[in-house]
Amino acid sequence: MSGTAWRWPQPARTLPTDRMAAAASTQPVRLILQVLRPAALALLAVVALFLFGVSRYLHSVEVRRTEAFAQHAVAMWQHLREQQLGQLRLLSTNLTSDPLIAQAMREADVPRLQALIRERFASLRQSHGVSHGYFIDPQRQVLLRAHDPGHRGDLIERRTLLDAMSTGKPVGGMELGALSTFTLRHVQPWFVDGVLIGYLELGSDADWFIHELKRLLKQDMALLIDKRHTSEARYKAGQRVFHLPGQWGDDAQVVVLGQTLPHLPGGLLPAWRELALQGAGGVMDVSDASQAWSVAVRPLTDHGGRELASLAVLRDVAAERAEEAHQRLNLAAAGTAVVALLMCVLFLRVRAAEDWIRQSDAALRLAAAAFESQEGIMVLDERGAILRVNQAFTDITGYSFDDVRAKRLDALRAPDCPAPLTAHIQQQLRQHGHWLGDVRSQRRQGQTFDARLSLTLVRGQGREPSLCVGSFSDVTEHKAAEARIEQLAFFDTLTGLPNRRLLQDQLQQVLVACRQQGQTGAVLLIDLDDFKTLNDTLGHDMGDLLLQHMTARLQTCLGEQDTLARWGGDEFVVVMQGLSPVRAEAEGQARSLAARCLGLLSQSCDLAGQEYHTSCSIGVTLFGAAIPLSLDELMRQADLAMSEAKQAGRHTLRFFDPEMQAALNRRAALEADMRRSLQREEFRLHYQPQVDATGRIFGAEALVRWPHPERGMISPAEFIPVAEHAGLILPLGEWVLETACRQLVAWAREPGLAHLTVSVNVSVRQFRLPDFVDMVLGVLARTGANPHRLKLELTESVLIDDMEAVIERMGTLKGHGVGFSLDDFGTGYSSLAYLKRLPLDQLKIDQSFVRHVLSDPHDASIARTVVALADAMGLAVIAEGVETEAQRDFLLQHGCRCYQGYLFGRPMSAAAFAQCVQG
Repeated sequence: MSGTAWRWPQPARTLPTDRMAAAASTQPVRLILQVLRPAALALLAVVALFLFGVSRYLHSVEVRRTEAFAQHAVAMWQHLREQQLGQLRLLSTNLTSDPLIAQAMREADVPRLQALIRERFASLRQSHGVSHGYFIDPQRQVLLRAHDPGHRGDLIERRTLLDAMSTGKPVGGMELGALSTFTLRHVQPWFVDGVLIGYLELGSDADWFIHELKRLLKQDMALLIDKRHTSEARYKAGQRVFHLPGQWGDDAQVVVLGQTLPHLPGGLLPAWRELALQGAGGVMDVSDASQAWSVAVRPLTDHGGRELASLAVLRDVAAERAEEAHQRLNLAAAGTAVVALLMCVLFLRVRAAEDWIRQSDAALRLAAAAFESQEGIMVLDERGAILRVNQAFTDITGYSFDDVRAKRLDALRAPDCPAPLTAHIQQQLRQHGHWLGDVRSQRRQGQTFDARLSLTLVRGQGREPSLCVGSFSDVTEHKAAEARIEQLAFFDTLTGLPNRRLLQDQLQQVLVACRQQGQTGAVLLIDLDDFKTLNDTLGHDMGDLLLQHMTARLQTCLGEQDTLARWGGDEFVVVMQGLSPVRAEAEGQARSLAARCLGLLSQSCDLAGQEYHTSCSIGVTLFGAAIPLSLDELMRQADLAMSEAKQAGRHTLRFFDPEMQAALNRRAALEADMRRSLQREEFRLHYQPQVDATGRIFGAEALVRWPHPERGMISPAEFIPVAEHAGLILPLGEWVLETACRQLVAWAREPGLAHLTVSVNVSVRQFRLPDFVDMVLGVLARTGANPHRLKLELTESVLIDDMEAVIERMGTLKGHGVGFSLDDFGTGYSSLAYLKRLPLDQLKIDQSFVRHVLSDPHDASIARTVVALADAMGLAVIAEGVETEAQRDFLLQHGCRCYQGYLFGRPMSAAAFAQCVQG
C-alpha cells in the first residue's frame, strides 16, 4: 500500500526500550533452581512418555497390520464367494443341460442318476472345490446327495431353496447346513420343456475358502460359529461326512468349523468367543510358551444377512515383538543420554536467559493478542509499514521478520495483482474499518499464490485508529480444487472438450445472441460410424484412444468462432457462429466445414501400433434470427439430419429438411394408428387365388390389408416397414396366421372349398423367435386347422444366419404336416448348398422375373432355370405376378403349372374368394 494509505493525527505512545528494561531489572529473577529441577523432571517424563508412546505406536502398527490383513481377507472372502458362486452357477447350468441327467432326474431314477453323477462330482470336488451336491425333487425331497449317497429322502428347509422355489430363479448365498457346514450354495430350478422337474444345489464349504485365503494371503485362518446355531449330533455328523477339524467339547459356547493350523493356540477360543459373540470384530493378542499371534476377528453373514460365523486371521508376531523389545531398549539408552546433554545445554542457556527476559518484556507485551496461529498475522502502523509478523507468515511467504521490517504491504503484492484493488482496500478501511477478500501475493522465492486477506483497524481509547492487524491464509489449493470441480462438471475428462452440460449453456447463449444481433449459425452433429464394433473387437481403451485422435483432428478444422464439444459416447458437436445472413451462403460455409471434417476423420490413424480406418456421419442444421429455434428443437433437427446421413450409407452429411421431421411425425402417427388398429382388430385378411394349369383354384395366399377408418385403404408397402421397425410385425404376424387358420377351418366345412390350401408369409423377425414353433403349433391346436392345408412362405433372408436352427424349426413343423414355400426365389441369397438341405415343398418364382419374361432373355433364362431346378429336386413351383395369357403360356410351355397373379384374380375378401372358387 502507498504511504498515504491511512494516517491518524496522534500515533499511540510507547515507553522507550531502555526505560522498560530499567523497570524490569528492579526485581531480578534467578531461574537456575526454579527451571533446572522441573526441567530435568519434565525431560525424564518426556523420555518415559516417548518410550511409552513408541511402545503404543509399535503395538498400534501391529494392530493396523493385522486389521489390514483381516480387511483384505474379508474382501478376498467376498471376492472368492462371488467368483465361486459364478463357478457353481456355470457348473449347475452344465449339469442341468445334460439330457441324460435331466431324464434320470425327471424319472426320479436314483441309481441311474448316481451312476451318471458319481465321477463328475468327484472331478468337480477336486477341480472346483465343490463339496455339496443335492438333487431335489419339486416337493423339496432329496433324491440324491452326491457327497453322501447313502443319505437321502429327507425334506430340505434351507432359505436358498425356499427363495428359489418362490421366485423360480437361481439363488445363491452362504448358509449353515444341516451337518454344521457354513457353505456357499447355489440352487438352480431345473426346467425341461418349461416343466419344473426339481432343483440342483451345488455348494462349497467354508473350509475350502479359508484354505484358499491362506494360499493367497500367506496367513493362517480359522472359522467359528456359535453352538446355538447347531447341535452336537449335527456337528458330529458333519465330522463324519466332511471331516470338520474341531471337537464339540473344546469350548462351552463356540465350535470350530475350519482351520489352517494343525492346532489352534491355547486361549484363542475364550477370547475369540468374547469378541465374536458380542457381534463386533476386533484384534486380540494370544500367546503361549513359544509363540505369539495377533488375531483379527471379522463377522460373516449368511444368505439371510445373519451373522452366524466369524473369520479369524492369525498373524505370527513373535519375531516382530522381539525386535520391538530390542528397539525400545536402544531408545531408552539414547533418551537417557539426550536428557543428560540437554540438562548441560539448558544450564548454560538459563544463565543467558535472565538477561534476555528483561530485554524481551516490551516485545512480549506487543505480541499478547494470540499472535501465533495457523494463519499468517502481521501488525501494520498508520503508514501501512509492517511492525510484526508471526511464524505462519514466514512459513507461507518465505519472508522472515527481518526481511519485511518497516516495509509496506505493497512489497507482498504479486505483479499480476491489479493496482486498483489496493485503492479499493484503502477506501473500505476508511469507511468500514475492515476488509476481507482474495488477493494475489508473491513469495520470497518469486512464486505467486492466492491469499485470503482480512484487515482490521485497531482503535485506541479515543476511537482513533492506532494499528492495523492483518491475517491471511494460502487458498491456492482451495481455488485449484474449485477449478478442478468446475473442470469435472463442465468438461469431458477423456478429450478435455466441453461436455453436454456446458455446451447446452453456451449454445443457449449463442441462440439468444444470434436472435438479438441478427446473426446466423450452424450446429454440426458428428457421429463416428461403427464405433461399437471397435469397442467390441479392440477394447474400450482403443475406443478412447480413437476419440482422442478424432478430437485432435476436429480441432484443426475449426475457425476462431467455432466451438467443439463432446455430446456423449461417439458423438461430437460443432457450433459455428458468424455465418453469412444469406441462407444459401451459410449452408455453403457449414457444408465446407463438414466436408473437411469428413475428410480428416476418414483418414487412417495409429491406435497403439494398429492402423485403423473409420468414418463419420454428420447432421447439419442452421439457426439464427430468421430461424427461431429452441435448444431442444435445434439438437433434435441435427440428430434427425445425422440419422438421415446414417441411412444414406454413412460417411456423408445431410442438412436438416423439414420433410425429415414431417416424415418422422407421419411414421410415429402411423405406428400409433397400427397399435390402436391391432387392439381394435381393424386389419383384414384378403386372399389371392392360386391356380393350376387347368385354371382350377387349389389355394390362396393370405395378404393383410388395413382399411384405415380415416385414411382409407393403406398400402402394405407403407405400413409393413413401420411394423417391422416398431416390433408390431410379431403380433400382426400371429394375428394373420391365426385368422388364416380359422378360415381354413371354415372352408373345411364346405365340400367345394375343403381342398383349398392357404399360404401365409412369415417375416424374418417372426421366424427367429425362440418360441416360433410353439406359437405355430399352438395356433393350429386352438383353431383346429388341418396343418397339411397350411403353407408358410419364407424369404431367403431367413436363411442367412444360423442355418442349423432354421432347418431344425422347419423340420419340426414339417413333422406336424406344415408345408413350406421359398418366396422370391432367386432375388436374394440363392444357394444350392442350403436349398438341398431345407425341407421345402415349393419354390416361388418372383414377379420381377415373370414381369419381363417375354422381353428380357435373362429373366426368361432365370424362370426356366428355377423350373428345371425345382423339377430336379422334386419340388413344386409356382409363379407369382402373372398378368397376361402370354406369360402363362410361356411358363406352361417350360414346365411351370401353378400360377398366381392379376390374370386369375386380385386379392379379395374371404366371402368373395369362396364365390370365385364355387363358380
